[in-house]
Amino acid sequence: MRIAALISACALVGCGGASSTVNPLTPTRIIAFGDSFSTVDTSGYATYSVNTSETNATVASRIATTYGFTMKNYSASSSSVLASGTAYSYAAGTATASATATQISTYLANNTPGSSDLFIITAGTQDIVAASNGYNSTNTAAIAAAATTLTTAIQSLTNAGAQYVLVMQPINVARTPWAVANSYTSAAQSYSYDTGTACVSFSCLLSTKLNSAYPSTSSHQPILLADLMSYFNLITGTTSTGSLNTFSSYGVTNPDVVACTTWNSLPALPGCTTSTVTTGTNTYTSTAWNYTTSVFAYSYYVTPLANRLLADYIYNYNFYRAGWR
Repeated sequence: MRIAALISACALVGCGGASSTVNPLTPTRIIAFGDSFSTVDTSGYATYSVNTSETNATVASRIATTYGFTMKNYSASSSSVLASGTAYSYAAGTATASATATQISTYLANNTPGSSDLFIITAGTQDIVAASNGYNSTNTAAIAAAATTLTTAIQSLTNAGAQYVLVMQPINVARTPWAVANSYTSAAQSYSYDTGTACVSFSCLLSTKLNSAYPSTSSHQPILLADLMSYFNLITGTTSTGSLNTFSSYGVTNPDVVACTTWNSLPALPGCTTSTVTTGTNTYTSTAWNYTTSVFAYSYYVTPLANRLLADYIYNYNFYRAGWR
């Protein structure tokens, strides 16, 4: 199954030699859907993270910044028809695959994707969290349904004309402080990715379903599926997780302790700011840390640093291999 998943991923990301793109993607608009990895406020600042005055602190906004866009939150006050040269996020911090599908349908109700528009979708983490909470074997059906729902929503985008759709797989929820504190690591791991021959995780199911919907061709592939599971394991890797403190190679000094000391009760908008963060020294390399060198803001939400690391990996590696840059 791991080999099959790799083949599936290759079909969607263009595995092989280095990119030789003559006309790389130059986005006309950038539109984001999904969860906390894409959520910004009306100023473009990250909300479900450490809230700083930065417009590149989520995965989606960081990629947008790379192309010279400042991503803003789409709201009722925004024009239903998005103008050329704009970047908007429809995302919500606690959005599931189903909620993400609704975001996409809301966009399509008033807009037609352009051939050079870049769409960024980050979803699945909340579905894994829901399935892991009160874990039982029947939750595999919910994960499968979520992967199908997201695949169908993605197809609605490409059927409407979208040519560049980035889909970021969810992180390894088993590594989050929420899973560890609640002893959900086993369930969260099984729903995040497969280690055996079964295909029941969100990652495997989404990859398989997208590969079926978008079989490999020699022409342009509109879907770029970014699986960052291994990379995320590296930036959170410690001796206790069997990764031998790999986190220190990525500018991380705090791979597992939450940086935020207070926030509003979820699912209300978090209240974590630079004045409500803590500092400390890790137990692995005895290195001092603060929120700027931490992975987790709180619960299963990540810091601006982690968002930027993930976004830069997508742009520098996945976009390059797919011939999008």
